[in-house]
Amino acid sequence: MKVLIVTGGSKPNDKLLLQKYEEAELVIAADSGCNVLYENALMPNIILGDFDSVDKNILEEIKKSKIEVKVYNPEKDYTDTELAVYKAIELGARQITMLGATGSRLDHVMANIGLLNLLLDKGIKASIIDSNNEIFIINKDTVLQGVFGQTFSLQAYEGVVKNLTIKNAKYELKDYDLKVGSPLTVSNEFLHGNVEINFESGKLIVFYTQD
Repeated sequence: MKVLIVTGGSKPNDKLLLQKYEEAELVIAADSGCNVLYENALMPNIILGDFDSVDKNILEEIKKSKIEVKVYNPEKDYTDTELAVYKAIELGARQITMLGATGSRLDHVMANIGLLNLLLDKGIKASIIDSNNEIFIINKDTVLQGVFGQTFSLQAYEGVVKNLTIKNAKYELKDYDLKVGSPLTVSNEFLHGNVEINFESGKLIVFYTQD
């Protein structure tokens, strides 16, 4: 099942929101994600969170639709986005897209990337997408698809990525041990065709980016 989670960071542009909404089989709004969907005349299947950032009039209008509502205490051990992810897992999600999971709160952005890692470990395909970025994590050899001149970046996650090789990109690499925080693999580009990413062990955060 494809699940879309709309949460309370940077608002996606209308085109992106509608595209991902139409692709999803289930839509979960976390906290002020309710505002984003309502303002675009889109209805979630489930809303959850402490609702401290939701327009109260919008919340009451959504509740009239008799969808599933789960209210949590603001003083809790989980972020609203995390609760939405756990709900998606509970319902059998095999693919999760998160919108509104980036923004000015870098602590939340880092936590949301951590949720990508949690989902990877559970075998669930997951990504964070906004108007300028798509972010996901890989733990095995992967073929990246893109168009000529498109920018992508890689970052080691959790530890060293052993024997990293990048083929068919503007900047190629062979058998390199990439450490966490290394800027070496930032701002690469697609040429003609797919890019091959191979490595012996570790995890890589993949960023598709545009200005």
